Amino acid sequence: MKVKSIRIPEEIDRAIDYVARSEKLEKNSSLRKLTRLGFELYVAKSYERGKLTLREAADLLNLTLAETIDLFSEMGIKGNISAKDVMDGLKAR
Repeated sequence: MKVKSIRIPEEIDRAIDYVARSEKLEKNSSLRKLTRLGFELYVAKSYERGKLTLREAADLLNLTLAETIDLFSEMGIKGNISAKDVMDGLKAR
């Protein structure tokens, strides 16, 4: 694991404290958890906008395709291809 030194705004520091207290974590574990959740949301939104494929998202998150689909489903993120895209893909074969 790498060590990074960053400046954290006061409101983010309060969020870190809140999560640490709520989940009985150390502050550094709380920060790692919040960072991971933020990255998952960032990747999910990028996928939803069509900027990433499902495979790219899974690779970035270091998850299997099935785990990524489950995560996105829990977040309410639907697939980024339409029925028309699928039909066009099938016709191209």
